[in-house]
Amino acid sequence: MTEEAKRNRTIWTVLIVTGVIVVIAAGLAGWRVMSGRLESARKLDTTIVLVESADKTVIAVDKVVRSEVTSAVGQDARTLAPTISTATRQLEDAVTLIDEAYPKLNNAERHKADLLRTTAKAKLAMLEQAPLILAANVKVAESQPLAEQAWAQTTAADKLADEAVASYNKLTKAGAQTSAVKNAEAEKTFQSARDLFSRAATAFPEAGMDRYVAYVEQKLAQIAISRKSDAAYLAGQLAQANSYIAAYNAADAKGIAMVKALPATPMLAIADAYKRVADTATDTYFKARDKASAADQSLQSM
Repeated sequence: MTEEAKRNRTIWTVLIVTGVIVVIAAGLAGWRVMSGRLESARKLDTTIVLVESADKTVIAVDKVVRSEVTSAVGQDARTLAPTISTATRQLEDAVTLIDEAYPKLNNAERHKADLLRTTAKAKLAMLEQAPLILAANVKVAESQPLAEQAWAQTTAADKLADEAVASYNKLTKAGAQTSAVKNAEAEKTFQSARDLFSRAATAFPEAGMDRYVAYVEQKLAQIAISRKSDAAYLAGQLAQANSYIAAYNAADAKGIAMVKALPATPMLAIADAYKRVADTATDTYFKARDKASAADQSLQSM
């Protein structure tokens, strides 16, 4: 073989080898692109799983937030509170995976990823407000039944006290005896009401149930004066009995002023407190909820 032929063959061999390397390199590059896209697609699938898993808590929380507060709803709120941190982590992980996958997704996948990111972030915003709202629901659920019972007993005790005064004003021994019985019943009923209001105040401090406790204690002080008057009259100490009238009237006037300063009912006080405590969080929650709902609807239609 001539020297020139050898040289041409060497060049041809180099070209072939180089071409093969180029083809292999192109294949590897294509494989890496495809592998990257597949990995991003897998991340997107994982995102869907995470969001769907978090939705179990999001939906349960939403049901509580949108429900009228009852004892059962309060129990649900108490049970759900510890689950929020797990759902929050799942949604945060979902957002992270979307951001990692996004550069290598195709246009259709990116549109889906955008919707998933929107719903995940909106649900995170919902869950951010949820603990305060759920805590307020628990407080209402615990305090409201106590306040309702306390108010009913206060009303009943007030009636007994008024009947005692009416009986005493007959200025007869029988009238004083009836007054003594009714005052004793009123005192016992007021004491029960005070205990219930105290428990309601502990359950929901922001509702100001301590004001009702103070009012009932004032009524008890008034009843104590009335009972002293009953005892003095029945002992034949009429002058002593009459000496309590001024103190009784002053106590009565103080009680009237106190009750006028209170909300019409303790249940209204609780509702007002709930509004103060939870309104801002609830408004923020529902704005986020609207965004999540819109994104979810778009995802379902894909």
